[in-house]
Amino acid sequence: MRWGIYEITDRSVPVEQMCDRALLAADSIKGQYNEFFAVYDDNLCHKLLREKAITDAIEPALLEEQFIVYFQPKYSLRENRMAGAEALVRWCHPEWGLLAPGEFIPLFEKNGFISRLDRYVWEHTCRQLRAWKDQGYPLLPVSVNVSRADVYQLNLVEVLLQLANKYEINPKYLHLEITESAYAENPGQLISTVEQLRKQGFVVELDDFGSGYSSLNMLSQMKLDILKLDMKFTRNELEKSAEQSIMNDIISMAHRIGLHVVAEGVETKEQVDRLRAIGCDYVQGYYFAKPMPAVEFEKILHERNHNEQG
Repeated sequence: MRWGIYEITDRSVPVEQMCDRALLAADSIKGQYNEFFAVYDDNLCHKLLREKAITDAIEPALLEEQFIVYFQPKYSLRENRMAGAEALVRWCHPEWGLLAPGEFIPLFEKNGFISRLDRYVWEHTCRQLRAWKDQGYPLLPVSVNVSRADVYQLNLVEVLLQLANKYEINPKYLHLEITESAYAENPGQLISTVEQLRKQGFVVELDDFGSGYSSLNMLSQMKLDILKLDMKFTRNELEKSAEQSIMNDIISMAHRIGLHVVAEGVETKEQVDRLRAIGCDYVQGYYFAKPMPAVEFEKILHERNHNEQG
């Protein structure tokens, strides 16, 4: 049982609103098993108003293309060069400035808008890949996020194929990052969808490995291409001694079942050296590059192209 408490200080507030505020307080401790009651206060009020403002701003943001796709490079440890990127969304609001995903993504997942945002990012990513192709750059794969809602609410295979055909992009250049939470809801449907996507040439990555509990189950039941280690998992394991860390075992297991491994959140040379020593294939993180707008990423592409031709 969870209790939400709203203290009545203004009797002119409608009873329905009082109840809503008490419910909001109760919702704020959802999942916190050692908390049994919460009192509505100004912080909850501000949070509610902020969420409403963000929700109201969604449609204009889409129409005005306020959402910007950033690209964070991935590097091959074997070849010591950039081998791809991840597409990440930022919201450049005319009044609020640049919003980090942590402020709006959880809300979009809750209110169901996440599928529309994902499709927006997929479209802009394919459009950008086409632009780089037209400029003569050798294409590198870019990974995009696929949320749980995309798997169960969209005709995912058809939507992604249409985008690839529209921009004349080989599906192998579009990597699809799926989190284990998608598996928990309906394993059978996800396994079938992933199988169809791979048959069409898309590369499927298991994202955030190490952040939950069902990842090993996914690996045993579903054919994938890439295992992406969660940022916190990577850092925590690399802080341990080689004898205590399970990182080496995870990478060996992944290779044994035919998966390449990407480590997220790499920030130091020591981390890079250790990951290289234990056979990690790719790394992504601030040590190499932060997420950046397409125009900045293009400079890296240009430099890479120039070095290869030289």
